[in-house]
Amino acid sequence: MIASTFLALFGLGALCWIAFNLAVHALPFAIGLTSGFFVYETGNGVFLSFLVGLLVGGIAVVLGELVFERVRAPFLRVVIGLVYAVPAGIVGFHAAKGLSSLGGTSDTTITLLSWLGALIVGGVAWARVSGWPETVPFSPYPPSRLRAADDRTD
Repeated sequence: MIASTFLALFGLGALCWIAFNLAVHALPFAIGLTSGFFVYETGNGVFLSFLVGLLVGGIAVVLGELVFERVRAPFLRVVIGLVYAVPAGIVGFHAAKGLSSLGGTSDTTITLLSWLGALIVGGVAWARVSGWPETVPFSPYPPSRLRAADDRTD
């Protein structure tokens, strides 16, 4: 009984984590999925279609981060960030709406939770494309010392 409860909670947490990551990467996932289906419809096998979809989706993620990093014009950075954040926000809205409607709450609560999910998922998508935070995770040094150490020439 205890083991089944633990496994059910673990499975639910894993599914929520997967859904959140897919929502954050909505645009690259859609690009990879579309390219994989296109390769499959042209008569190639399932394995090649999967590989092409994975490769093209990965290229979309890396390309977005590289372009966002290289472009210095604030307007273009906002446009690139919105290209990645808006689809993620839409997916986050609908995922939060579906999960909150399972609880049987009122329509106002469902709408508020849906918008909150859209803001959180869209914000995380923006943060991942922009490369924020730029510090090393779990570093004992403050960000100013890290940048100063990187700028030194030996």
